[in-house]
Amino acid sequence: MDLTFFERLSKAIATQFGDHCEVAVHDLKSGDLEHTVAVIENGHVTHRKVGDGPSRVVLETLKADDPSALEDRSGYLMRTHDGRILKCATVYIRDENGMPEGVFAINYDVTEFLM
Repeated sequence: MDLTFFERLSKAIATQFGDHCEVAVHDLKSGDLEHTVAVIENGHVTHRKVGDGPSRVVLETLKADDPSALEDRSGYLMRTHDGRILKCATVYIRDENGMPEGVFAINYDVTEFLM
């Protein structure tokens, strides 16, 4: 997984969509699912930083029996610990054998739009 590319892509998306758009890249190769965040832009959205773990939803999905069967998800809603509503997208980054080696996630705070 080329983190340099994902750093550039994350910065471009976060810059394009502004401060309400968090972009995170999770590196799954270490096997430590509690500390996967390798790249993050606008981490204030979920209060995460490099070295933190994925959201509860992503963490539970990653612990599934068959990682090769994981499917990308877009447009789902999540609530933060402080009550804000996020519209999320999760894309699995796969190795040459189709196994997930990373996660590319976009979390957009839509709380103000919904109020």
